[in-house]
Amino acid sequence: MSYELYLSQIAAALAESTGCTEPSAIALNAATARRNVQGEIVRVTARLDAYLFKNAMGVGIPGADERGVELCVALGITAGDSEAGMNALHTVTAQQLAEGKALREKITVEIAEEAQGLYIETVIETEYDCVRVITSQSHDHIARIEHAPFAPFAEEVLEAEEAEEVCGDVAAYLDFANHVPLEKLAFLKSALDMNRRVYRTAVEKGMDRQVLPSMMLKDPSVFVQAKRMAGAASYARMSGVPLPVMTATGSGNQGLTLFLTVDAAAQAFGADEEKLLRALALANMVNIYIKSHIGPLSSVCACGVASGLGASLGAVYLLGGGEKEMLQAARNILGSVSGMICDGAKEGCASKVALSAGLAVEAACLAMEGSGIHAQDGILDNDFDHLIAHLGELVLEGMGKTNSTIVNIMMNEKRC
Repeated sequence: MSYELYLSQIAAALAESTGCTEPSAIALNAATARRNVQGEIVRVTARLDAYLFKNAMGVGIPGADERGVELCVALGITAGDSEAGMNALHTVTAQQLAEGKALREKITVEIAEEAQGLYIETVIETEYDCVRVITSQSHDHIARIEHAPFAPFAEEVLEAEEAEEVCGDVAAYLDFANHVPLEKLAFLKSALDMNRRVYRTAVEKGMDRQVLPSMMLKDPSVFVQAKRMAGAASYARMSGVPLPVMTATGSGNQGLTLFLTVDAAAQAFGADEEKLLRALALANMVNIYIKSHIGPLSSVCACGVASGLGASLGAVYLLGGGEKEMLQAARNILGSVSGMICDGAKEGCASKVALSAGLAVEAACLAMEGSGIHAQDGILDNDFDHLIAHLGELVLEGMGKTNSTIVNIMMNEKRC
């Protein structure tokens, strides 16, 4: 069997990003618009899909001491590096930040209610030019750059691009993990090292104390260490620490959950580097498959149902388990956190990441003992494909109004 398809899918799903992916994507789009427009800025209009808007509202921005979608757009214009992809905000100077804050009064942000998928649009008007840049389907996919008058684009953006089919065969994932040449997985080691650095920085800054009580910090159990590693790294990222992370399927938190949970399990179980990399390969494929069912952004926290589930199957692999144990681990995850909502990116996400990481290892260990949640419970199933299909149906059909309700509460009904 050729493993090149799986390798290419994993590589395509990983991307380096400085800061939360939503502010980074907005900044990249705005920076691209600024690069392509001439003259002094008169007006800026940014339009975002509701999911992306939600995730950019309250999260930390690299190099900034304030937050907000308008500032994400402004910093893209004043400080963004349009050639750096999702690292667009890798350096923000004090002067650029001040210029960005001043620019906010010229920026209008709107929700693109008609958008069905990931969507960012920035229109910059100057005294003699006007440019529009559109991002669609993935955070770093600049779909169009054009000067006014603009051609119709909405339907092209809103129709999902034909996606490469992702196989949901756990047996095939196992075969891949067991037999793919080890040298082809070297890029996963680089990704892991990047995310380990974020964790170490978080500990140096005492951010692990934001996700675990002090009495638990010295607990050596794998469950607690997984929570500490993934949760602390997430807190650092959400608060705007200007370090790159390796994202997975468009999310830094998913990348941290996936890589650091499996890493914690490997350390606790005494696995060598080869076993660790093979477990990460399998975990990444599971994550990719689940995200193909629930979409790049959704109403549920994918750190639990996608990257947490993938990490759990990676932990089963480290423990020597097979298809049976992996299916049980998946049921243990989805029978526990399938209803955990995504209510925007912010430091509080770190608690969800920590919960997902600890549960991932717990679910794996339970599965290895033949224990856990029964296949007939709720939305669960005795077939992996059907199990994930049920999750997709729940998210895409059953929770259709959930995101708009969350955004409405965040924008209009909170009293802080």
